[in-house]
Amino acid sequence: MKSANGEYPTPYIDHWILQLHGIAPERINDPDVLMQELTRLVERLKLTRVSEHTHYFHPGVSAVIILSESHLSVHTWPELGYLHADIVTCVEKLTNKGLHAAFTDAFAPGHLQIDQLDYCNAVAGKA
Repeated sequence: MKSANGEYPTPYIDHWILQLHGIAPERINDPDVLMQELTRLVERLKLTRVSEHTHYFHPGVSAVIILSESHLSVHTWPELGYLHADIVTCVEKLTNKGLHAAFTDAFAPGHLQIDQLDYCNAVAGKA
């Protein structure tokens, strides 16, 4: 997916979307357990945690970790064994392989899909 910003300058943005299916519900339905796992995941990815916040929906958790590089947000549906994550950074540090390994280790999903959005600074009409 590409986004042409035309004449409007944009900083470097690295945006990853992860969809994890088949996760054991107890791994993604407790805010404290989820945040512990996300904190380890952020450390494994060599990102810098600044602060965090969670909200419990009975069932399900939304969590955000503010990074010095930008942010990680996660939303869970334990009744479906599903976790959706967005990671946005302003540094070219993450890779598909690294994200796959970190999220697989953290949540042991049955299926993991990773997509990267591509924001370019192209002038309108040019790629």
